[in-house]
This record gives sequence, C-alpha cells and structure tokens, in this order.
Amino acid sequence: MKIKITAGGIYGGDGKEVPIGTELTVKEEPKGWAGRYTVLSGDAKGKTAVTNPNEDEAKTPAEVLAMASNPDVAFMTFKSAATKLLGEKTPSTKADIVTALEDLATKP
Repeated sequence: MKIKITAGGIYGGDGKEVPIGTELTVKEEPKGWAGRYTVLSGDAKGKTAVTNPNEDEAKTPAEVLAMASNPDVAFMTFKSAATKLLGEKTPSTKADIVTALEDLATKP
C-alpha cells in the first residue's frame, strides 16, 4: 500500500521527522498515524504496518542513560524514551535530561 504523509509528528528509524509530502510504501495502513497520512493506493488486508513493535515498552533510567552515550541513537529517540520516564517536566537539553535521569535512577 502506498501512503502520503500529510502532517508532522511521524519519525523515521533515524529519529528524524519524515517530511510532509513524503510517499511511503507500507504493508498495512498505520493506524497509529491516523489523520497524518492519506492512502494513495493499495489494500491494507493481511499486511503489517511499519512501526516499532517495542514502542510501548518502558525502559529503565539506566537503559535510557545508556542511549545518551550511544552515537547510533538519535537525540529525539533518546528524548522520547526519557519523556516516558520523566513526564511533562522533561528538560529540553541532553545534559539536563541526563542529570534528571541520574537523579531518577538513584532514588529508591
């Protein structure tokens, strides 16, 4: 199935936002992207969306801290994982996020 991105907020595996207007071929209609794409062609029956299957699994503070020092992990991927732990009070800079995660990791 072929879809066209019509709104922001969709990120690729590299952590960069997929530009509006990009056309993608997916196996299944990505229901989690509802309202941010249009179907150009194809059928959604019997196919799987191109999404991260482990997206809902929460990481520990130590795992997220390890992401901070991994050069293969994009900042937005790191920040997204940190936000799941820190909530709305997630700092905006990497250094401040690391400090907040270290504080969280050392609390009983």
